[in-house]
Amino acid sequence: MKQPHNKMLKAIRYVSTPVGVLAQLTVFCLLLIIMSYLRSSNFTYFFLAWNLFLAWVPLFFALLWRHRMTFGLLKKWKACIMFCLWLLFFPNAPYLITDLVHLNNRFNPAIWADTLLLFSCAFTGLIVGIYSLHIIHQLINRYLTITRSWILISVSLILSGYGIYLGRVQRWNSWDLFTRPLALLVDTFGQLTNVQALKMTLGFSALLFIIYFMLQTLIRHERFKR
Repeated sequence: MKQPHNKMLKAIRYVSTPVGVLAQLTVFCLLLIIMSYLRSSNFTYFFLAWNLFLAWVPLFFALLWRHRMTFGLLKKWKACIMFCLWLLFFPNAPYLITDLVHLNNRFNPAIWADTLLLFSCAFTGLIVGIYSLHIIHQLINRYLTITRSWILISVSLILSGYGIYLGRVQRWNSWDLFTRPLALLVDTFGQLTNVQALKMTLGFSALLFIIYFMLQTLIRHERFKR
């Protein structure tokens, strides 16, 4: 009789963890996508399901790295590989914010439903990304000083802002680094003088930094109060 009770307690504990809460948010978004299909009988927003999956990839690498750290500190070269894998896919999480461009109120009586769907997915992607960033920050603190770790985080957010531009405007994907590396690198460096690229990079990197710094400040404040 105790076994079902223990399983229920474990399930309750899991859904109360950060990953569990984020999973619930993701399921909520998927339900909204399904409801959108049932309402309109088209697959207009099914691409959001794929984007949500991509948003979880950097969190997967962050959790994998943290799990590996339970067995001891990784060698620096292994830590660099894990960090680079996380950074490569990290822009996919806040990228969901740019999906708000799909909002169109012309001849759309259900604009409120589309707004709820797109905002929920954007919010979920952002929170998943910020949580993975928080984990990565904690991990690199094991290797670097506080100042250097913040510098690395700041540089990562700038690169991520540029990555969002490359994804939204230039339509590049993270895996293109492996499938079309030369073309990606040529376009990446070629866009550095693009004014729109500069504006989007600064805008999104500033937004991510402000949100992350604000959350870190709130966390430290609550810990200090305790």
